[in-house]
Amino acid sequence: MIDLYTWTTTNSRRGIIMCEESGLPYTIKWTNIHKGDQKAAGYEKINPYRKVPALIDSDGPGGKPANVFESVAICFYLAEKTGKFLGSPVDHPNVLKWSMFHATNVLSLLGNLGRIEEPSIVSGSQKLFEVMDAHLTGRDFFADDYSIADIIPFTRINGVKHDIVKVEDYPNVAAWLARVGARPAVKKAMDLKPA
Repeated sequence: MIDLYTWTTTNSRRGIIMCEESGLPYTIKWTNIHKGDQKAAGYEKINPYRKVPALIDSDGPGGKPANVFESVAICFYLAEKTGKFLGSPVDHPNVLKWSMFHATNVLSLLGNLGRIEEPSIVSGSQKLFEVMDAHLTGRDFFADDYSIADIIPFTRINGVKHDIVKVEDYPNVAAWLARVGARPAVKKAMDLKPA
């Protein structure tokens, strides 16, 4: 069984989407970051950085418990555990490179868009969208099939609300966003809320 420690942030939603897509049984342990749940005694054993999301898999490799934190690491871990969303052997390099492109560029830069008013963040974000839009021309997904290369950037791109950088200005990205957002697992994950 997987226990997912998470909240409603874009990073946290990424972990929920991956749990839903994996089809593995899991339990959400809502960790209210506004109330400081991640600072509670003992949470540093789950994530020493005291952030969400994090997971504990009681049936990890070799049947031993596994602890994974960081949303991108959770995506890779569950993809490897299930053998899903990593692409075919031929397409796997594309899944890897686009996953890393998103993890190292899209997540950090778009995470600052609208939060830090600096021209380089706006121009850098526009460049990212241009690259993604060009790549998605005539394609449904970043790799040949739906993969973690789509799961990783989805919540961050879905959360872009900016006066200058607008998803709708990049039609291939907008179509991709709608396509991924329509998946049942993604819809369910985006709708889940703490009690």
